[in-house]
Amino acid sequence: MKKIVVVDPRSAREISKFPREVQLRFKQDFEILEKDGRLVEPEAKKLISTRGLFEIRVKYKGQWRAIYAYATIDTIVILSAFAKKTQKTPVEELNKAKKRLLEYT
Repeated sequence: MKKIVVVDPRSAREISKFPREVQLRFKQDFEILEKDGRLVEPEAKKLISTRGLFEIRVKYKGQWRAIYAYATIDTIVILSAFAKKTQKTPVEELNKAKKRLLEYT
């Protein structure tokens, strides 16, 4: 199930600030998403408290996340990226992702 993966420019800027190794791992995950149309745990997880949002998980000298959603049947949008510092996904990151998703749907 090949998909188109679109990285929101704001998300791309967020990812560009991460360590090089983290950027490469996200790139690999984006390629898998494009090829297979999905990621499975532990690389990704559906965010329970939100409708239609998922997170990509990278562990490398800390925890790194990218939030994505299926904007259409064929398109996945990478909406937000951040360093995770607490147990729960920060509410501001969820709100940012939801707001950005509205621009694609």
